[in-house]
Amino acid sequence: MTDWIARSRIEIEQARLLGLKTGWLIDERGTQSARKEIAMIKALVPNLHVTVIDRAMQLFGAMGISPDTPLADHWTWGRALRYADGPDEVHLRSVARSELNEHNDVEAAAAYLTPFD
Repeated sequence: MTDWIARSRIEIEQARLLGLKTGWLIDERGTQSARKEIAMIKALVPNLHVTVIDRAMQLFGAMGISPDTPLADHWTWGRALRYADGPDEVHLRSVARSELNEHNDVEAAAAYLTPFD
């Protein structure tokens, strides 16, 4: 159980730092230059929300799914948020397309493919 708590803390911190980086990029360079990071947040945070809540529900046992704690409501809303701004696949495709476009330099790739003499 302690690994669930540690994993959740680490993942929340990763998401928080991605949010801070994205905010900084938007402030410094504008929304267009932060499109990849925005898509990353949209794919990551709702999934992470549900995952962390699910772990908490497991820790609480049957009480975790009862109305005695807010966990069941948080899980339901977190699940709904995964579709609020489009399905994950849309955001993941956007991130992948951006990565491929950024690294589509054929000459740079050829340097890695040149055989050793």
